Amino acid sequence: MELPEYVPREELEHRWKRVRQFMECDSLLILQNVDQYYLTGTVQTGVLWFPREGEPLLAVRKSYERAKRESSIKTIFPLKNYAQLPELIPGPGETVGMELDVVPLATYQQVSKYFSKSKIIDGSMAVRRARSVKSAYEIECIRRAARQLDTMFLDIPAQLHEGLAEFELAARIEYVLRMAGHHGLTRVRRFNMEMYYGAVSFAETASYPHSFDGPVGVRGMYPAVPMMGSRRTLKRNEPVMIDVCGGYAGYISDGSRTYSIGPVSQQMRDTHQYILELNSWIEEQLRPGNIPSEIYQTILDRVAKTSFAAHFMGAGENQVRFVAHSIGLELDEIPVIAPKFDTPLEPGVVLAVEPKVFYPGLGGVGVENTYVVTEGHCERLTTCPMEIYTV
Repeated sequence: MELPEYVPREELEHRWKRVRQFMECDSLLILQNVDQYYLTGTVQTGVLWFPREGEPLLAVRKSYERAKRESSIKTIFPLKNYAQLPELIPGPGETVGMELDVVPLATYQQVSKYFSKSKIIDGSMAVRRARSVKSAYEIECIRRAARQLDTMFLDIPAQLHEGLAEFELAARIEYVLRMAGHHGLTRVRRFNMEMYYGAVSFAETASYPHSFDGPVGVRGMYPAVPMMGSRRTLKRNEPVMIDVCGGYAGYISDGSRTYSIGPVSQQMRDTHQYILELNSWIEEQLRPGNIPSEIYQTILDRVAKTSFAAHFMGAGENQVRFVAHSIGLELDEIPVIAPKFDTPLEPGVVLAVEPKVFYPGLGGVGVENTYVVTEGHCERLTTCPMEIYTV
């Protein structure tokens, strides 16, 4: 599939139609970069007014010239300050939605005061629900991001040697991904949940306590930036956990593979073999109509019958209550294979499925793959082998 440099007008119109299916207000005021890009095809500083019907309006503080070049929206105006908004948007409607899950209070106060005759509600879920099902254009972007991961995963065995530091391998991973076209950023929606490329963790580092809502521990170079890799060096027979995101044209893929110099312990080999069997079972569940929360509970029930239950999806306080999360323009999209996600899966949902097991003081093994739900069997976009790469 050929992809143009800029998001086509027909793709934007498809997205507008999806958002309007979920709107519970007369119009939306969109300020967050990712949502604005989804609806306009450009990332600028400004305000997007998105009505229930008709052409949206993009008011841009910086850069107006770039917005005109990148976006096919017909109504784009320069914006000096928010005080101009009532003139540009004289009839916003009785109810106006804003992204109250992410917009800072100060920004909310600055913007909402110019819409005092409208009731301001949280309109974030209209966009998030629309984004939960990807178009063919978006799936192609994610597919290309997944190819970056395959290239990187296959490069790692040649880089491994005793005495290699986590941060050194992390630097190589970044280089390979950038040379493969990685866009250089991983966006996360949740407040204070930061992500760079991912985690590079040797042995016990993969079980190191951390605040990120994911199962893979990572220490990092400094307490201020606990990401990618530390100065910890590699020894023989230790599991190496690589959990990294690809990125193409704003869209994310997510994957994990396990490596070692010489064989890991029998415990780790048995654990990884179970994970591969479990992952195959999960693949069969990624079909339209299946309920994410029910899939999750069944996974827990299956794991509960094994010796891996206490260490499944994280060691100690690193343990998380999900097995898969949706990805797209952000790492933490919906739906999630987790409790309370009761809306059936649809074709076009893209999930990062990551069954893993971690042992305190020893590290972990497991896999993560990016899948797209189709009308039939799901499609795995990260295609390189899932067995432990033993050098």
